[in-house]
Amino acid sequence: MSTAPAVYVEGLWCAHSARFVLRDLNFRVEPGEIAIIVGINGVGKSTLLATIAGALSAARGNVSVFGFPRRKSVEAERAARRKALYLPDDGWLPGELQVREYLDEAAELFEIPIGEAIDQIDALLALFSLDRSELQSIGSLSTGQKKKVGLCAALLSRRELLLLDEPFSGGLDPAGTSALRKVLKHQAREQGKTIVLTTPVAEVVAELADRLLVLSDGRLAHNLDRRSLGDLLNQTALSADALNDLLFPDAVRRVQRYLEQSSVSGANGASEVSR
Repeated sequence: MSTAPAVYVEGLWCAHSARFVLRDLNFRVEPGEIAIIVGINGVGKSTLLATIAGALSAARGNVSVFGFPRRKSVEAERAARRKALYLPDDGWLPGELQVREYLDEAAELFEIPIGEAIDQIDALLALFSLDRSELQSIGSLSTGQKKKVGLCAALLSRRELLLLDEPFSGGLDPAGTSALRKVLKHQAREQGKTIVLTTPVAEVVAELADRLLVLSDGRLAHNLDRRSLGDLLNQTALSADALNDLLFPDAVRRVQRYLEQSSVSGANGASEVSR
């Protein structure tokens, strides 16, 4: 595997609808790390991931994957695409194809030998409880099942870098969530794959994150490796509540204000009734 950073972002500005949504981002993700991008809705998490994936162009700055710049030249972009796999949150799936048929075509696209592809597809279908649905058309599946099909195709790839936008959302059931967490951890720890994903789920961050990238007001508010994250929270075990306090302080304050207001309203209402 390459010794260059898996992801290198330098002076990155991203624009949407004639305004900047991300400003002057600088960070790197090392090979074998699981990096998680977090922030409130609309802060630019998906935009950042899509720019790393080469699906969007940077307004300013540079992004490279294993040393290959994104969207700078045909040769470099082709090399980057051979290294990375991008799965959008709402990625399109061909509804007319059967599940097995779609995964067969994905395996061919990824140049996986047919014998190995059959074994891998069988294993992935069993992993996500799709083995009884392999002959169904994708369009007839539930939202959660479609999410699993997309994840199967992503995990089928041999790419060194997986870029996953909200992989734990979209109706994924608890069994699928647990399976995905274990598989991603295994691929990073045992196979040396690099994974960059977005999620609002603090439990996922606590379990998986080697690097935490916190976006706030269009900028990178925190860039923490696992040790720094533990030091910041002043504890060895990363609890979901402590992480939520760090990641979404405004939301925590809003909840507290609401509960205090509700308590006052409730007390006033009780006083009126007692009269």
